[in-house]
Amino acid sequence: MTEMVTRRGLLFTSAAAMTLRLGPARAETGDFNVGVVASVTGPFAAPTKDTFDGLNAWVKVHGVPGRKLVTHTVDDETNPVNAANLFRRVAGDPSINLVYLFINSTSAMAAKSFASEFKVPVISGGGADSLGRPADPWLFKVAPANRDYMIALSRYIQKKGYRKLGVMYSNDTFGQYDHSNLKDLAPQYGYSLAAEEVFSADDTNFNAQLTRLRVAAPDLIYSSASGRAAILSFRQYKQLGIKIPLVDTGSGVSAAFFAAIGGPKDADGLMSMTQLGSLSSGQTGKSGEYYSELKQELGRTPVFFNAFGWDVGVITGAALAGSDGSRQGIRDAIEKLHDLPGLNGPISYSPEDHTGQDSRSITVAKLVDGAFVPAD
Repeated sequence: MTEMVTRRGLLFTSAAAMTLRLGPARAETGDFNVGVVASVTGPFAAPTKDTFDGLNAWVKVHGVPGRKLVTHTVDDETNPVNAANLFRRVAGDPSINLVYLFINSTSAMAAKSFASEFKVPVISGGGADSLGRPADPWLFKVAPANRDYMIALSRYIQKKGYRKLGVMYSNDTFGQYDHSNLKDLAPQYGYSLAAEEVFSADDTNFNAQLTRLRVAAPDLIYSSASGRAAILSFRQYKQLGIKIPLVDTGSGVSAAFFAAIGGPKDADGLMSMTQLGSLSSGQTGKSGEYYSELKQELGRTPVFFNAFGWDVGVITGAALAGSDGSRQGIRDAIEKLHDLPGLNGPISYSPEDHTGQDSRSITVAKLVDGAFVPAD
């Protein structure tokens, strides 16, 4: 197993040490150590890279109150067994104040089973419903749950008057939650699942699934593919000349996605279940302000996981501002957050629900010249 450890700086930056801009004066000084279990390699590497880019942008623009953020990063290689083992190693280090999980839902679920054992606060990636509910006292996810996304998709289907949906879902935790939620929601919103095709995140050929979806002739296709699977399946969707509109999960569209398919223009018309922070226009208030700051810092149009990484920074800053910086203090401060303005939408937690953001932050969008705009 390859292990990457980065100290005195954020992964994917050249800085050896980074002193953050100060917020309100506090007694605490010195390093604030964050352990990061991340999929630096493997099928989820592209979304992970985008997440780090978003977090790094937050650090450069805002920082966290009164401390110097130091990350200690290990690579789970997009493997849930590695993720669990590495989480235990990182969380067992008493110098670590906070842990980030920049990994997919399956790996995050593997780590969740150990979260309370080490009593270290965790900010987790992954959209699976069960990451946030039932709540583990020490683990907090950020992105809305699968069901929130599928409710937003169902509302869009209903608005368009569609009757048949084709589904291509991954056999991991995230994909299975997408599929089960759609099966449950379909009768409520007046549509049926015309085809249900499963794939593995490691698959390289999706022609069989896509061909069967085309034969079923649904009004719309939804795919839960992300990372490499999103790239390869979209390429084959285009090669097969399928004209049925395609909606991908928000995590499917990344900077690496555009590079791999030939450029942003080649994705024109692709729709996505995404959060407000991915929209290129129409944002107001704090979300609009954050979007402008992120875009300026990146020097390009932000994608889904850039916004996610930024909001991890928002939560970290709020937790430090509202606590003494200890593990217990950080945990308690995060759980008390209610409608904290984030780039993707309001962030809220309660003792019963550690999901973070909800359906208020989700929209169906389409790509135009590499930027998301609201779908018709």
